[in-house]
Amino acid sequence: MTGVDLPRWREHHAAAVTASEELKAALAGLGIQERHYRGIRPAMTSTGRPYVYLGIMSAAAVESITAALQNDPAAQKPPGGPSH
Repeated sequence: MTGVDLPRWREHHAAAVTASEELKAALAGLGIQERHYRGIRPAMTSTGRPYVYLGIMSAAAVESITAALQNDPAAQKPPGGPSH
């Protein structure tokens, strides 16, 4: 570990874990199935900066997420359903 002391690294790692769990919960709340976002996980740089790795998501899942973020009623349909 370079660039950050252990207590600060733990604090930043906890922030990354919390952020990734909150994002997963928000996606679940939108009705998105976990299989579409299971790649989400906390990540840290070598200097201790917290990030959330999103992994790969299906285009249908991203379309549903985008629609929900735009307050589109069509966001309630699960990914993989018929497209309009």
